[in-house]
Amino acid sequence: MLLLGNLPIRVGAFHPLGTNEIVLNRRLFKSMTGTQLKSQLFAILLHEYLHSLGYEDEAHVRKMTYKICIENFDRNCPVIDAALTGPWSSLTAEDLSEMEPELNLELIRDFERPNSSYII
Repeated sequence: MLLLGNLPIRVGAFHPLGTNEIVLNRRLFKSMTGTQLKSQLFAILLHEYLHSLGYEDEAHVRKMTYKICIENFDRNCPVIDAALTGPWSSLTAEDLSEMEPELNLELIRDFERPNSSYII
């Protein structure tokens, strides 16, 4: 399941251990569009998916994310940059100071359909 929430700006997303959930930081992605948004979302979702497979060490997961991206995309692809820098490289001072008072989780419907045959 994919959820959006008002997380602290330093948190891109998180996977609560023992669940099938990934919570994305709504504030980080709200000003992005097009290729930048798709690239950043891909890199962050890949990173959190690796956590969901049981990899807990943050530095190791960052390296794995980059390795998977570099092996599967052209070196000039924006996904490679997203895997290296994360969404924080494009934030402004205003973005960093803006805070939401509540987590306010929102479920992204139909992100994963329950009848998908790839789930064992």
